[in-house]
Amino acid sequence: MPLSRNNIKYLSSLKIKKFRNLNGQFIIEGDKIVRDILDDGTTVIRQLVATGKWLKENQVIQTAFIKEIVETDLQDLKRISTLEAPPQVLAVTDITIPQLDLNKISQSWSLALDNIQDPGNLGTIIRSADWFGIRNIICSLDCADCFNPKVVQASMGALLKVKIHYCDLAEILDKLPGDPSYRVYGTFMNGAPVYDLPATSKGMIVFGNEARGISEELIPFIQSRITIPPVKRNITHVESLNVASAVAVVCAILIRQ
Repeated sequence: MPLSRNNIKYLSSLKIKKFRNLNGQFIIEGDKIVRDILDDGTTVIRQLVATGKWLKENQVIQTAFIKEIVETDLQDLKRISTLEAPPQVLAVTDITIPQLDLNKISQSWSLALDNIQDPGNLGTIIRSADWFGIRNIICSLDCADCFNPKVVQASMGALLKVKIHYCDLAEILDKLPGDPSYRVYGTFMNGAPVYDLPATSKGMIVFGNEARGISEELIPFIQSRITIPPVKRNITHVESLNVASAVAVVCAILIRQ
């Protein structure tokens, strides 16, 4: 069936958080991400919108995971897409709100993000979490929306593999079960070198806002301050690592088994 004017209007509205929340759906754009989702076969796609060329090349068929397939052209996809160059395919899927289980959180690694504002950073962090096997990310209520198109794009499909929770971080940190072997790490400029920490199988790593770092209200819950020291101590032209880069480095060092 063709892409109607109302359908174009609806899909375009999903660029905006208000309408994503209202309709409980978001868009995933791009050939590689959509193909990965189709190959995985665990995500229900409410609507797959693609060019005839893409459909022919990928031999997409109606399955239990694809509720509707719509063939259209690049002109219509350009009107919907948030990308500079419109993709040949996009998928609409449901927003799911995962349940936060603090007992499970306390038995594994997780990330806590305090007021991360840049959607690209958040998407890259989600992708890194997936790479290192982290299944839960706890975001403060003022973090960027994980279903923002830029976050979805930067996560490269990892958004569907990692559970993203939006909570009052201070409240969550206060409720964590007391376990001497479980520690809450916080990233600071003046912490202990992360390279010197022993490997462990569980813990939470708190990363702060891109400009201001970790909020004062969260600092009392931090049990170990850590930092990524530069190789050359006389570096003056760079104040700190980008938060998404810091996540990847810290995870690579702490989460090693």
